[in-house]
Amino acid sequence: MAIEPSPRHLNATYSDSSSESDSPDEIAPPWPESDHSDTSSDVTELDQDDFPNYFEERNGRLFPSHGNPPYPLPVDADEQQRANLQHALLFRLTGEHYRGPVQRVLREKRRALDLCTGTGQWVLDMAHEFPNVRWHGIDIVPIATRRPPDNVYFEMADVNQAFRFQAEYFDFVHARAVSMAVRDYPVLLDEVARVLRPGGLFLACEWGRCVEMADGRDPRLFVPRTCDFFNAVNQALVSRGITAIAAHIPTWLQESGHFNHIRRHIFKMPLGASPRDSQERGEIGTQFKNIMRLYANSMRVMLIETGWNSSEVEALIRGYLYEMDTVPGIVCLYSTVYARRI
Repeated sequence: MAIEPSPRHLNATYSDSSSESDSPDEIAPPWPESDHSDTSSDVTELDQDDFPNYFEERNGRLFPSHGNPPYPLPVDADEQQRANLQHALLFRLTGEHYRGPVQRVLREKRRALDLCTGTGQWVLDMAHEFPNVRWHGIDIVPIATRRPPDNVYFEMADVNQAFRFQAEYFDFVHARAVSMAVRDYPVLLDEVARVLRPGGLFLACEWGRCVEMADGRDPRLFVPRTCDFFNAVNQALVSRGITAIAAHIPTWLQESGHFNHIRRHIFKMPLGASPRDSQERGEIGTQFKNIMRLYANSMRVMLIETGWNSSEVEALIRGYLYEMDTVPGIVCLYSTVYARRI
């Protein structure tokens, strides 16, 4: 039985920037009319009846079907729940929704862009904190809210193609967990630099695609089945042209010639609670463990489509979940890098 996208899936007042239109890009107050000249006019609003055309069912999960994105994860209710839970937990871990001089950059009426915005929750939280900023969120699928505030605008776009915005249009560009949607990150950085004004801020946040032990022990000795799971995921992603990027972003920013004042910070997210954890860290670890269960289920289809049979995938996931439940001290690395446009 086919999965029909529910209102939870089809809940975005989206425009498709890949469509043609003679209508100008409408910008809600309080931004001045002069903003109209800064963007292209090829944006058309999607009717709700059009939304099912952007999804397809595979192995009981809902996936994007629009264009040819490399993104391997489903976009159904379970995956949206995982994304929103992870968003809230990252705030709890880091204490903020951003790193770097964001407040300084956005101290006046400004414009900001979120790449691969997903459910749009990060944009909505930032729009609440910075109501004088005009926020754009772009993604390949329309799953963000249909009723955003006046300073938020969601639209469909592929980050592997040139953005429709003119040069130096944005003051702040944010890219969180985009690695599985991007084919060539250095090329993306060139496009980010093009749409950022001089002195504008770029913030990249990415997960490492492996686990570590909090005390520095070799995880292959203590959680071998967890390592097997992540190795299988990484091999499957590489077969799709998706490579790990978190460790390379600072170098790519430097080599691009577009950025300076590059700063990186790494957070250790506990995967489960440990006896020595504080109550706060124990709660964070327990919540993240539940999120990573959803992640394992979301990766199931990709592993099967890569060539693993279903019994092998079940055994792989079962071993990973067992170690996650029984071995304390596992952590995942979350890397944040910010830089200024030269």
